[in-house]
Amino acid sequence: MSSPTTVDEVTDQLVRPARPPIDTWATVHEKLHQDRLPELETAGYLEFDTDQGTIEYQTTAASTESRLSSATQQLSLLKNLFVLITLIAVSALLALAVASVTNMTPVLPVL
Repeated sequence: MSSPTTVDEVTDQLVRPARPPIDTWATVHEKLHQDRLPELETAGYLEFDTDQGTIEYQTTAASTESRLSSATQQLSLLKNLFVLITLIAVSALLALAVASVTNMTPVLPVL
């Protein structure tokens, strides 16, 4: 869809294939207006004017940079988690190896 657009146009696009009753259209419209569009605005994906019912998509470098920064942070957290799991696994294997060596009784030949 082109930007800016209206909540009415977005609702039309969402319900178009099904052609539901007007009550369903109104429910979708209200959910968008009251919940989903404000959430998307808070997340920085769009600008929503509640009074005019208009939506403008965010294409600024700042919003893109913000989303990339968040993705980079998530990737860094995943890497750290992988390193932590690897260290725990190596420590557990080392503990098992030490335990098996220390619990071995030496076998002495009987004379």
